[in-house]
Amino acid sequence: MTTTVLPLDVITVILLRLPAKTLLRFKSVCKAWYSLITDPNFARLHLQTSLATQTNLHFVIKTPKLHLADFHTFEYRTELNYPFKNYKHRGAEIVGSCRGLLCIWNMDRNLTLYLYNPTTQTHKMLPSLPINPPFNYDGMNFSFGFGYDMSSADYKCVRILQSWDNEKGGFESHVMVYSMKKDGWTKGPQVPYYFIYPKLCASALLDEAVHWLGESRERRHLPIVGFSLRDEEFRSIALPRGLNTELVGSMYLGVIDECLCLSVNYFNYYEVWVMEEYGVVETWVRRYTVQKGDGYDILERPICYSVDRKELFYRQVRLAVVSISMQTLETRPVQVAGFNVCWDAHPCVDNLLKLPKQAIDI
Repeated sequence: MTTTVLPLDVITVILLRLPAKTLLRFKSVCKAWYSLITDPNFARLHLQTSLATQTNLHFVIKTPKLHLADFHTFEYRTELNYPFKNYKHRGAEIVGSCRGLLCIWNMDRNLTLYLYNPTTQTHKMLPSLPINPPFNYDGMNFSFGFGYDMSSADYKCVRILQSWDNEKGGFESHVMVYSMKKDGWTKGPQVPYYFIYPKLCASALLDEAVHWLGESRERRHLPIVGFSLRDEEFRSIALPRGLNTELVGSMYLGVIDECLCLSVNYFNYYEVWVMEEYGVVETWVRRYTVQKGDGYDILERPICYSVDRKELFYRQVRLAVVSISMQTLETRPVQVAGFNVCWDAHPCVDNLLKLPKQAIDI
């Protein structure tokens, strides 16, 4: 009887396609596999493979605690062991999801931010930042963003504080940018616009830039504000020219199919606009018009299409995830067994990065 031993490069190709949780168990198979799976280069290649093939995906859902769920069905849930999970009220709010990491903050505890990996269930608390005058909790707006800078292979977080000065008729801002590689904050440039919807974690990550929707205190809709994680500079993106801003109730940003998306809420219907070529105002297209079942429903952030693209999942402002049928354009709440409602959902990809140890370049 002969035993066939596969070459290590063949074994590597096979293992790169497996879920991260499976690989974490396979570390105990033998010393060679342990050495391979714990190699930072293998972790980087595994993530790149999953992103390129759109495999090893799952949802992180909020119900109100955070769970890991099947990407196809929202089922097969695993309750996650994340920071401050047992706090009362709304607990953890997800600032953003990027390359398998989440940026989360505790709405009941100042502005403390964490990076969290739901696959390895490890986390890192970001260094605290003082809040100095003229900013205080009574008159302060704050916004967050989270993403990845490909040029420096670095996860970054943005914190924006804004305070309106009635006497001057304008606002002051304070921007800080966190680098995971440096494990520290640096001061960023001034924000060009005031954000009227600051505390909803309503940023949109696309093209290595975080985006927010600008709006004045007079509720006049302003251009979209983008912050480049590579250059650490702000830029503006114009709203669709065919938008009837006089009748708009509210608008929110998101991403669909790697395109910037604008959710526009009127009294009895929604519009979903998509910018097909990033930064080119002429490429804004009204993709869907959806009738409301309830005048108080407000579409906030697109999550993603279903695997068969028959449904488009959306988050509503009233803390519920809904599905829009691509055939009938009707909405229905997403049902998660054992819970009354699914508050939120973020697609997330498996990865082998462990926090808070020194970050590997993935």
